[in-house]
Amino acid sequence: MNDIRKHKIASILSFTFLLVIIADANAQHSKTTGLSEEVMAWTKSTLEPWPPDRYKSLKEAMIDNNFYVPVVFRGGMFPELKYEFNRDSIALMGLQIPPALTYENKRVKNLFRYQLLKKQLEDSAYKNVMLKDPRNFRYRIKQLPDKPEKVIKSKSIDKSGEQVKLEVKTTVVTPEAVDPIVKFIPDRRYWKSSFFANIQFSQSKSSANWYKGKIDNINIITQTNTSYNYERDRISLTNNLYTTLTFNNVPNDTLRDYTIGSDELRYRSVFGLKAIRNWKYSTTADFITSMGNKYIANTKNKHSAFLAPFTLNLGVGMTYDVNPKFKKPNRSVGLSLTLDPLSFKYMYSTDKKINLPAFFSDRNEDGTYKHVFRSFGSSLTMTNKVRFNKNVTIENSRLYYFTNYERVFIEFDNTVKVILSKYFSTTFQLYLRYDDAVAKAPDSDTYLQVYELFSFGFSYTW
Repeated sequence: MNDIRKHKIASILSFTFLLVIIADANAQHSKTTGLSEEVMAWTKSTLEPWPPDRYKSLKEAMIDNNFYVPVVFRGGMFPELKYEFNRDSIALMGLQIPPALTYENKRVKNLFRYQLLKKQLEDSAYKNVMLKDPRNFRYRIKQLPDKPEKVIKSKSIDKSGEQVKLEVKTTVVTPEAVDPIVKFIPDRRYWKSSFFANIQFSQSKSSANWYKGKIDNINIITQTNTSYNYERDRISLTNNLYTTLTFNNVPNDTLRDYTIGSDELRYRSVFGLKAIRNWKYSTTADFITSMGNKYIANTKNKHSAFLAPFTLNLGVGMTYDVNPKFKKPNRSVGLSLTLDPLSFKYMYSTDKKINLPAFFSDRNEDGTYKHVFRSFGSSLTMTNKVRFNKNVTIENSRLYYFTNYERVFIEFDNTVKVILSKYFSTTFQLYLRYDDAVAKAPDSDTYLQVYELFSFGFSYTW
């Protein structure tokens, strides 16, 4: 039955081929033969473009397109007709011939759209042939022979016993000379930089023995953090410049309305040579100083000033760096631990009239405090940055420990930043300082010094 159906379709399309030849030979004659607009539209959509030597014979056309196979009346297009065909009965029913379909370009985006359109055109042409030119049907389903081989006779070629020689030709293909593709290798960046700055309104409070004087007021704070680092092969160089400057009101000072609260300029540089895994041999240098003149309340005496005093820390040892990766986005940890078994600490004040007891412990023979301190010892420095999510970060977490086995000096600074928007953030800072060599404050019985700050304002990062 499958062969019968195939033959049926072939008969339908063969007749259409006859119609196309007639239409292509004489366009005016198409009106007299009864070809409808639907048939012409289907013809154009199937055959365009039409090269003059497209087909050499009807067989070639049938293989390329089923449009040209003989027409077979299959019925079923109109349920009332069933399998019997009578042109007059169709005319009496008043059935409408389907209107012509608009042909669209074959290169359409919708999947199978062209195939569906082609099927609609084929059905429309078939209906018109069935209604207007039923004499062109060569077969009906009932008239088809039972055995398909009576319609299509196959020819067999028996070459058994004979040798068939095939001519084999060897063709030498010379590859075309083409310039090789140039491989793009981007320039590697060995220097990396970052910058952070903010200006915020804050409230600060310190203990009575704070080494830069007691602070308890509302102030304006500005902070910057700049890094410029180099890394190539086994060599690395880390440079970090950190500044903080606070202006605050002093209602208890009769000589001035505003003064400098906490101010510091700190530069740290670490040169490293990779040893094994996350460890590297390192040399460190830290430079710390005040940034402006800070006065003792109700006096003209300076508590500290620029380079009065300044501190220089030098060390030789090893550094451990680790940056673990997390599956959760916007979470990171950066830890750097430097151990310097050999460390040198040097403090000096260019102004001998500042509050020397807050920074120095050694005295001269006349009982005055010396303005210089130098000592060898050991030190430990740990810097850490923890990002919990895209909004909460622990910035500038720093622990510094130095001892010359007679004096212990410790600094522990932590800053928590909460990002509220792209340019606004809230900051909380806790700064602990311990120095058992300086004199205790009159109203304090501990060497531990505490400074806390809470601020809100503008921030910028790149």
